[in-house]
Amino acid sequence: MTTIAARFSTGEMAADSMCAGDDVHYHVSKLHRAPRSLFGGAGQWDTLLRFYAHLTVSGGAPEALLKILEPCGDIEVLEMREDGLYVYESCYIATPIKNDFYAVGTGRNFAIAAMHMGASPREAVALAALYDPNTGGPVEEMRLGDIATPLVAKRGKKKK
Repeated sequence: MTTIAARFSTGEMAADSMCAGDDVHYHVSKLHRAPRSLFGGAGQWDTLLRFYAHLTVSGGAPEALLKILEPCGDIEVLEMREDGLYVYESCYIATPIKNDFYAVGTGRNFAIAAMHMGASPREAVALAALYDPNTGGPVEEMRLGDIATPLVAKRGKKKK
C-alpha cells in the first residue's frame, strides 16, 4: 500500500511514491490538491484515482462519492483542511481527527510513532519506508499554505 502522514500545526503532508501492480513497482504522485485542502490515500489505486478526481474537480461533497464509487471500497484517505485533519475510510465518510498529526496506509504505525517523537511528516514517511515493505520511493511533500498560491506563479514570469 503506502504511507501518508500529516501534521496539522505545520500544515505539512507527505507521502511515499511507490505503487505496485502486476508484480512491478513504479512511482506515482499520491498527494493531491483540492480547492481548499490537501489529500493523499492508500488502497486500491483505481478507486483512489476516481476519489482524487472527484475531490479535485468538485471540491469534494462526500455524499456524491457514493454515486461514482463502489460502496465501501478498499481505500483510506487523509485530508488536511484549514480546520483540521480528516480521514475517509471504506465508506467515504469524513471523520475529523482531533490529533495534531495522523497517518494512513500500511506504514501508518511507524509514521505516527515517528511524529510522536518529533519527526516531520517527510521524516516519518522516510522512516516508515525503512520498515514497511509496501512503502518506498522518493517522498513527496505538500504544504497547506501553498494552496493559496496559484500554480502558475511557480512557473515564473513569461518573457515578452
